[in-house]
Amino acid sequence: MDITLKEQDGRLIIAIIGDLDNVASSQAERSLAPDFERDDCDILVDCTDLNYISSSGLRILLNLYKHTRANGHQAILKGMTDEVEEVFNLNGFL
Repeated sequence: MDITLKEQDGRLIIAIIGDLDNVASSQAERSLAPDFERDDCDILVDCTDLNYISSSGLRILLNLYKHTRANGHQAILKGMTDEVEEVFNLNGFL
């Protein structure tokens, strides 16, 4: 799993690459911790290259969503594969 961050057009773009499984989730949470504190921009999570997401990965994205919304901004998911979208649907996230 790899995470890349960039800012574009007033948004923070987070691209998640690979598998966001239980092992990778703790690393992802540490990597994204500073971004959970941001209150100055919308966040776009690019899932184009996300192959798999576990319940731990879903929890991280839910927390990011809640924090972003609480600060008056949007959290947007983009580019989910059918398999990843199915996990979100089965867990009631979409």
